[in-house]
Amino acid sequence: MLRQSPCLLAALFASCGLVHDWRELQTEPMAIGTCFDGIEHCARGMKFVADDSVTDRGLGIWQSRWRQRVKPPVGKPARYRLRVEILVDDGSPQAGWPLRFVVDQEVVDNLRKATSPEEGDWSSDGQDREIESIYGEALRRRLAPRSDTLAPPRS
Repeated sequence: MLRQSPCLLAALFASCGLVHDWRELQTEPMAIGTCFDGIEHCARGMKFVADDSVTDRGLGIWQSRWRQRVKPPVGKPARYRLRVEILVDDGSPQAGWPLRFVVDQEVVDNLRKATSPEEGDWSSDGQDREIESIYGEALRRRLAPRSDTLAPPRS
């Protein structure tokens, strides 16, 4: 039985689909509350709504509810959500906070279930890199260090 346990455990982790290619950002020096407020502000600006069952200000976790959409060309139901984590143990108010974020997306492949999919009908469809890029730019503008150098004068 002991030999089978590692194999079973590896199979369980492989089926979870929780492997992310996180986008990362380092904030300028600020209080962690200010950082969390900036994360929320940028997410609200992109029409994401916090999932209060997962979001935890003290742990530095912000996650949105799923947002629905239709994925062309066939018109499959799709959904996506934003997750942001402040790496609290790796930062400080004096040094700034490392952040990581990801936009997961899922799709319903079985078109017979397209009109009213249940939770088990959704399957992973990777990450939405376009939304990650847009959100990352909004975060950089609000929280990232500003350059001390001036742009060269126009000629």
